[in-house]
Amino acid sequence: MPTNTGHHRKKPRQARSVATVGILLDAAALVLVDEGYERATTNRIAERAGVSIGSLYQYFPNRDALFGALHGRTEAQMSENIWQTISGFEGLDLRGFVRSGLNTAISQHARVLPLLRVLMETASGRPPVQWPFDRFPQRQGLLRGMFDSHADELRPGFNREAGSFFIPRMVGSALDAAIAFRPDAFANGELEQELDTMLSYYLIGER
Repeated sequence: MPTNTGHHRKKPRQARSVATVGILLDAAALVLVDEGYERATTNRIAERAGVSIGSLYQYFPNRDALFGALHGRTEAQMSENIWQTISGFEGLDLRGFVRSGLNTAISQHARVLPLLRVLMETASGRPPVQWPFDRFPQRQGLLRGMFDSHADELRPGFNREAGSFFIPRMVGSALDAAIAFRPDAFANGELEQELDTMLSYYLIGER
């Protein structure tokens, strides 16, 4: 989503500046969810944050830059939470890893689903946010390592290198589609069931 207008005007370095940016991002999230994209002006966000409009413009040249930073922070927080949880899945068999991993990813998205839905509206017509796996390539290596440690459970001919690249992107695309067009699938279990079936056949050859 971030374009050239999506960068901070001024990089927060001191603790006070970092705190101000955090307050602005929190306020932007609240205004977007409570009042919608059209009413989420920079003036309204600054008012909700309790800071001057001049302070907002010290860090963000326009609201698109602010929304880009909010989207990036939200994605990074979800990614970190997901991988912190997944890193504790040692001892699970492959099927258990898949189900627990999907449950973690889906629950993290469901937790901020209203915000993610309105952030998609702010991103309309702009380049997508960079994939978390592209920002953190070592995590793709962690997935490959998991495949290596469960090699005897994988279906014959499974390409571990290709799988570690495509699986997070397939799951991410499914999550994005559900956020935009089928949000009820998060709560009714449909999304988790369908992804579990897809990955079980892809990885193991059965469900």
